[in-house]
Amino acid sequence: MRAKHKAEYDTVALPASGVTIRKVGKYSYAYHIGKGFRNSKGQPSSEQTGIGKVSEDGKLVPNDNYYAIYESKKPPLPKLEIDSIVNFGDFFLMDRIAQDTGLLRVLRNVYGEMGDEILLLAIYMALTGNALYRCDGWQRETLTGRDGKLTSQRCSKILKLLDETKRMDFFKAWALARQQHEYLAYDVTSVSSYSRGNDMVEHGYNRDGENMPQINLGMYYGEESGLPIFYCTYKGSIVDKSHLPYMMQYNERLGIKDVCFVMDRGFFSESNVRGMAYKHRFIMGLSNGLNLSKEIIAKYGQQVMSSRYDIGLSGANGLSIDDERYDFRSKIHLYYSTDKLSDEERIFKDKLSKWESDLRKGKSIKAAEDYFHVSKKDKEGSCLEVARNHDAIDEKLRNMGYFLMITTDLKKTSSEVLDIYRKKDLIEKSFDELKNDLDIKRLRVHSDVAANGKMFIAFIGLILRTYTHQKLKDYIDSKRPISMAQIFDELRMIKTVKTKSGMWLHNPLTKRQRTILEVFGITEECIAAAIHRYTGINPFFEE
Repeated sequence: MRAKHKAEYDTVALPASGVTIRKVGKYSYAYHIGKGFRNSKGQPSSEQTGIGKVSEDGKLVPNDNYYAIYESKKPPLPKLEIDSIVNFGDFFLMDRIAQDTGLLRVLRNVYGEMGDEILLLAIYMALTGNALYRCDGWQRETLTGRDGKLTSQRCSKILKLLDETKRMDFFKAWALARQQHEYLAYDVTSVSSYSRGNDMVEHGYNRDGENMPQINLGMYYGEESGLPIFYCTYKGSIVDKSHLPYMMQYNERLGIKDVCFVMDRGFFSESNVRGMAYKHRFIMGLSNGLNLSKEIIAKYGQQVMSSRYDIGLSGANGLSIDDERYDFRSKIHLYYSTDKLSDEERIFKDKLSKWESDLRKGKSIKAAEDYFHVSKKDKEGSCLEVARNHDAIDEKLRNMGYFLMITTDLKKTSSEVLDIYRKKDLIEKSFDELKNDLDIKRLRVHSDVAANGKMFIAFIGLILRTYTHQKLKDYIDSKRPISMAQIFDELRMIKTVKTKSGMWLHNPLTKRQRTILEVFGITEECIAAAIHRYTGINPFFEE
């Protein structure tokens, strides 16, 4: 028995012939008239089988006899011989995003026909994170609507063709296409490398704590759009604040105007803020260890703790101070947070305990020198006396719970400045994606040309992933724990089947797939149209 036909009000059209209706009480019932015969009295008669009740609107509420009689008369569906099954849904979403954002148009304008190959490689990296030499196999398993095979040799050739001149042409066109009067976040990460033939690879401050040579990577992001705008690489030994003036020199070439840059405290120096103030607005974090910060905390630290300075944002208090010490007008925003105070105190006191224990064992710890008095070592080097420097410890504790920012955006309140600064966290999460999900945590290519080419492909992939994450943020938050990889896996299950007769089939979308795709304005009809566009054949919907 087919469960779906047991619903009380399922109805079908009453057969036009071969039935008779009988009324029993207040209900009418339909009977199928079967094979004729003569009864025992020689009178003509026929087999009659009840097929259901007649509804008030003249339709039939069928029973199992109806389906046994009438569906058995339907011709069987033709048997479909499958030629191939390929993935489609995840690729289609990335391809759609490239069109909606204008990314594909910019790639084609700059690189011509090769723009489609660059996008294909970027989509491959965005979805799989695998090494480029495996792209050929992935392409065979995916309906992309593109001719030409991205073999390992072709991928290597493409990487070498992505020279700096063309990359800058792309960045300029992309910055123009994405130009919005929004804040640009700027941050730096390091990418470790095994390369021996890349002049950029040097030892320096490694943010992943690895004892490996590296390349530094600086990047611009739009704070509202969330999309990467531009990046550049530079020697791994150069510190962030030293490279900032050189990064700013790209702005004129890129046509970046009327924006405000957001940077963390690692970029602060007096020369940097002076240099930026006359060209761009900025918001920059300040280290609590600066004399400037200590002066502000000493003067306004007690004041900002008052409830009148509650800014209604994550339990923080904040006040702004007008300042002209660097020969330009700026505001310094001082913030205080009891949550930050608690975390900093706990971490610092744990460090003090560990340092004290290690010092008693004779270990030399540079970071602990300001907070301990060490004297009277024995011949074996073990410390006989270790005393805490309470004046230095108290001064450190007095500055905890505070954080400061300097800005030339004079119209923004303390609350608005903090909200803008915290959005910069997106760039750090995207850096993690760039290194961990796009196969560049270790650069294994050995020439600077190939390394720069692969970094560019990863950057295009990062644009696609960032846009996807931004659009699906509410969905991801509501479905925790769920990762981007799981979302792509779900969409990869939207497959197309090619039959030997040349038809393309796909099953109806699941509820989760529909929910995800609806965020991007994609319906099942869009999927059908895309299959038609990619194959040139009208898709057949399997019921």
